[in-house]
Amino acid sequence: MLSYQEIIIRMVISLLIGLIIGYERTKQQKPAGIRTYSLVCIGSTLFMIISAYGLQSLPHISGFQTDPGRVAAQIVTGIGFLGAGVIWKDRGNIRGLTTAANLWTTAGLGMAIGLGLYFLTLISVLCIFLALYSSPILCRLGLLYYPEENPKEEKEEKNHASK
Repeated sequence: MLSYQEIIIRMVISLLIGLIIGYERTKQQKPAGIRTYSLVCIGSTLFMIISAYGLQSLPHISGFQTDPGRVAAQIVTGIGFLGAGVIWKDRGNIRGLTTAANLWTTAGLGMAIGLGLYFLTLISVLCIFLALYSSPILCRLGLLYYPEENPKEEKEEKNHASK
């Protein structure tokens, strides 16, 4: 079993990662925010610690083969169900896909933290933020175009409407 100090470190890192990603999503006014992301990351960390370290320490389970992969697979499935709840169709547009994918990935971060894979977690968080901010950066560089976000087009529409 892990030491109390290691459990505290893993859970606090999990909380911080959930808060950081959740803050960004709250700032973007997305349906899932600080609390949701924090709970997903903390819950995934908790389940991985139980699965990888806790089950072997129980006296009545000793002698039986435990499989941490089973719990991990169920986390992925459960978060998929949670993610499906934030996806909706609005006037022909699908919304919430990024939030669902982000929740799913945050669960993966929690799982990595639960196993003590801190470097993997750090690199993954950096990649997540690059992915989340790549679209606006590419738009500013003129390499990507979204009609509803084009300020020139909005100005032209306002000029035509005022004439």
